[in-house]
Amino acid sequence: MAEDKSLMQTLGNLDYRIIYTVMMVLTIWPLVAPMGLPMIVTEPVINYAEVLDELQPGDIVMCSFSGYSTMLPDVEPIYIATWKVLFEKHVKLLIINTHADSPIVIEQHFYDLLDIEGNYGYTYGEDYVFLPVISITEAAEMAFTENMKNLYTTDMYGTNLDDLSMMDEVTSAWDLDLYICEGPEYNTRRYAIPYGVKLICWGTGTGLLPFVPPYYDPVEGPVYGYVGGASMGGELEVHLGSPGQGAKYNDVKNLAIVGLLIFVAIGNIADFVSGSKEAID
Repeated sequence: MAEDKSLMQTLGNLDYRIIYTVMMVLTIWPLVAPMGLPMIVTEPVINYAEVLDELQPGDIVMCSFSGYSTMLPDVEPIYIATWKVLFEKHVKLLIINTHADSPIVIEQHFYDLLDIEGNYGYTYGEDYVFLPVISITEAAEMAFTENMKNLYTTDMYGTNLDDLSMMDEVTSAWDLDLYICEGPEYNTRRYAIPYGVKLICWGTGTGLLPFVPPYYDPVEGPVYGYVGGASMGGELEVHLGSPGQGAKYNDVKNLAIVGLLIFVAIGNIADFVSGSKEAID
């Protein structure tokens, strides 16, 4: 017993620099060599993936994209995992840029992924279209849902929409099979209720998660699934069988928490053993 107490007291008096070093290693290790630690995939993420899996080639999916640079660490895993599924399903994509940074970010992610994965047979103007950044009021969006060309006349590159063959197939909200949006409040009354458009949501943890649960119902909608923040993005990657940056973030978080709990436990046990020894003495 005395040896055990001596060991615990030694551990309890570890130099704080050793503790910091161990915690640093536990944080960096998964980033260098992802570990694939077990992860619970939550119901909203599973349902989000199921909605994507139900898509058929040629379905029209509209995506609201506000991927400005400062939010990328929180949403990049969601975007990339979602794009992969949409490409594999070979749906037609109408992407609305909603922030000044969005055109730069969307080109980087979208085209880099297309290049890496062999282009999936996608052709701009036929299979996907980028709409430019426009400040949209509710009245303007109501006009957009009835006739998209009431609001947009050109794409992100200045090409007239009449010259893009895909825009002959999608003229109003009635033509949409799915809307991947950034929030449920406005889109429920603008798209889901009047046009019956199915909604799933993606976004930052702080910008999406506090607002979406009241609208979430995997059976009746209007929001059939959602993924918010890098942690849920990691869940989506694991569920889809393609762990990436989000899974790394979760590995870092989980391993660091385990390490922290171990040190807390050692400290408490050492303190208890030390108190017991003093009482005996």
